[in-house]
Amino acid sequence: MPATILELNKINKSFGKKDAVRNLSISIHQGEIYGFLGPNGAGKTTTIRMIMDFIRPTSGAVTILGQKNADGLSDARQQIGFLSADSVLFPEWNAIRHIKYIEALRGSASNGLELAKRFDLDINNKYKHLSSGNQQKLGLILAIMHSPKLLILDEPTRGLDPIWQAEIYDILNDFKKQGGAVFMSSHNLSEVQKICDRVGIIKDGKLVASETMDTLRKIHTHQITVQFQNKIDLNVFSKIKNAEIVKTTDKTLLANVTGDLNSFITEISKHKVHDLEVTHISVEETFLRHYK
Repeated sequence: MPATILELNKINKSFGKKDAVRNLSISIHQGEIYGFLGPNGAGKTTTIRMIMDFIRPTSGAVTILGQKNADGLSDARQQIGFLSADSVLFPEWNAIRHIKYIEALRGSASNGLELAKRFDLDINNKYKHLSSGNQQKLGLILAIMHSPKLLILDEPTRGLDPIWQAEIYDILNDFKKQGGAVFMSSHNLSEVQKICDRVGIIKDGKLVASETMDTLRKIHTHQITVQFQNKIDLNVFSKIKNAEIVKTTDKTLLANVTGDLNSFITEISKHKVHDLEVTHISVEETFLRHYK
């Protein structure tokens, strides 16, 4: 079994009388990308801050690369690349100065300039003059450029267009193949489906579920809205095993379809369609529907 890179063992964090994180246990292994999901206020950011030692757990243990005492964790965190969702860099510095500064802090060279070229980032432009997408690119470069063993990423592709999102996915997959581990929060369902090996959802500070992507695909729900050209008998759709009929009119059908779509689409194709819309129900809602 691959080595455990990050382990959270029964982590609790309270702020006064409020329990922000409750009895949270997660293990992330070498060569794995773990998606950490949940609505705002669920405890995602608090968990990341405990991993990074910005705040300490009220109880429970954080283990990184086999280390969990204070001195060992300090050394282990040198092997982490971190991107905060709220990161703000030096506004008057350009990318070169940021890269050289981090290299000086770590005492070693990096592939930061090569990554900047790969991202098509203007390395001479001041941070304050960069677009939000290019600011995000620089933050990612600074997290990745020293080839850490663990990446902690909070909304890593926020502000990036689909082309650059795909580039990030390629980089993270390469990182995984080289034995790295990634712990990332995201609200982007498409992103999670493309790159994560396992997904966990946190709600009200508690882990509701932690599943492989294969399991998620089986329980994932699509919402389908069909407007037919003619009035038809819509009852036939209620006989499809994995379909839940939400609303119907003479010519319109709204349904939730869990897992495989083919039977439902096949039935639709038997009729003349005026309009068709297929949307994803959020990962959070998918989990909560399945585990309620």
